Amino acid sequence: MSSLNLNNIYVGENGRVQLSGGSSNIDFVDTVDQMIAARRIPADNLETRIEANDEKVAALKELQTLVGTLKDSMANLYGATSFDNSKNIFESKQIFAASDGSDAGSLMGVTASNAAETGSYTFEITQVASRHKLSSETQPVAASADVTGITGTGSFTITGGAGSSSVTVAAGDTLQDIRDKINNVKDSTGVQASVVKVSDTESTLILTSTEEGEDNRMSFTDDGGATVLQNLGILNDPTTIEPARVIDDGNNAIIELDGITVTRGSNEFSDLIDGLTINLYDAEPGTEITIEIEQDLNQAKTAILDFVDAYNAVQTFINEKTFVDPTTGEASDDAILLGNTSVKGIESALQQIAGSFANGVTDRVDQDDYSVLAEIGLGFVAYGSSEDPLLSKTIEVDETALNEALLNEPDEVMELFLFRGKSDNSDVTMTGFDSNTNAATYEFTIDASGGIINSVTYDITVDGVTTTGKNAVVSGNSIRTADGLRLFYGGDAAASDTATVTTSVGIGAQFYFELESILDDEEGTLTQAISELETQTTSHEEKVDRIDERLARQREVLMDQFIAMESALARMKNIQSSLDELMSAGKDS
Repeated sequence: MSSLNLNNIYVGENGRVQLSGGSSNIDFVDTVDQMIAARRIPADNLETRIEANDEKVAALKELQTLVGTLKDSMANLYGATSFDNSKNIFESKQIFAASDGSDAGSLMGVTASNAAETGSYTFEITQVASRHKLSSETQPVAASADVTGITGTGSFTITGGAGSSSVTVAAGDTLQDIRDKINNVKDSTGVQASVVKVSDTESTLILTSTEEGEDNRMSFTDDGGATVLQNLGILNDPTTIEPARVIDDGNNAIIELDGITVTRGSNEFSDLIDGLTINLYDAEPGTEITIEIEQDLNQAKTAILDFVDAYNAVQTFINEKTFVDPTTGEASDDAILLGNTSVKGIESALQQIAGSFANGVTDRVDQDDYSVLAEIGLGFVAYGSSEDPLLSKTIEVDETALNEALLNEPDEVMELFLFRGKSDNSDVTMTGFDSNTNAATYEFTIDASGGIINSVTYDITVDGVTTTGKNAVVSGNSIRTADGLRLFYGGDAAASDTATVTTSVGIGAQFYFELESILDDEEGTLTQAISELETQTTSHEEKVDRIDERLARQREVLMDQFIAMESALARMKNIQSSLDELMSAGKDS
């Protein structure tokens, strides 16, 4: 029993069914497929390139993410300006508290921003601020029962720290109704109410100021001859609070700071010392609390170590994607970015900065300032010195050296990393800079009169070369130099003034702006490298589509030709068969 090979059945675009090789014994479907496959080799090569490009794009995007993380790690290490130093990790503060009485943490809480100065303070809490609070007499009714038979009807006025408002008690109102009416206007008065269930048949109305301190104390008035509050026992007469009903007087907070008495209407002292926020929890007269404010060098160290980790993640990734076995000279299977000029350029740029000098750091008399990362314990892993080749050219940390540098010379470590601007005029403050701003000395002449700045000129010295008579851009009290240094003038602008500003560009600032350039959405090195590969891929895909469209037409033509051949052979065989039959019949006759 014969079997049918379905692979030899061909269905054309016009729906015709043809058995491949039915007359010629030639499998023309396979023959055409092989012819088309040979003609498609250019498309196959393009698809190989597309696949390779896709792998490279994926790797470059992963590198882009790692470089972004490295840039993020520099956010507090490049010298970004802020009015409160919040972006300067080296100005982070930590607090130590001690008490000669109760635990300091149970008496007060202190938080310090970067703007706080280091130092020591002694506190004594005499009195904490409280909310004014009073109650009605206990009423012989349930909270939900009609109390107007006791209180009467009419209106009363509530006055608190937020203002005054009138409340009207109508026939049938309960204590809960009176509470709700008072709370409906608490935003206007600064007074809130609650009801306490003393028993099933007894209730009390409680009135409390929404804020602390003497300025937020409450007062009440029964209006127009009404006696609602008097009947509740809150008032003695239309305006006087019954002393027996006062639960809390609503006092101010009183503390002594280094022997100076300070009073506030709140338990939060946010304006007492710049950068410190103090919250009082409890008073304990006679107890001294000592607060020490110091630099939090752990935060600076953590930021530096995070930078090292992010840098090493970038370098090890590049090592992996460009690795060539030094023994065999063969690239690894993962070396898909080998020879990529953008990756090589990024690696070179980052290594150059990591091994370069901070620009413009000032030499001290006794010793040089830190000018390279190696001086604080951050050094390169030499090529070939590690058993793991992927660690080549990464940064290794000598924590002992780093700790000593931070403990002994924290300001010099800060200068090593940050962009710094120092002015000899307290009225001139640096407010910003950009990647073009130099490590330089600027000599400013501020021409001011009539309460405005008319013009600002300056001389600038960079690497010992001085350029004179440059004009700064002035907008109000803001000044901007040609190289992007931004300043604020806080003088009275009634007369001319001068200022000398010295800038230095640390390693962190150099890193930050280089990384910003690499990651730029339009002109960035990685952005352009990815875009170039994606453009190539799109072009390759379009070429493959055109080749496949052309080959599809050619395949159909070839199939039609083979089918025509098969049809011709079939007709010839039919004719031959007919002749054979005629000849056979003649012989028989």
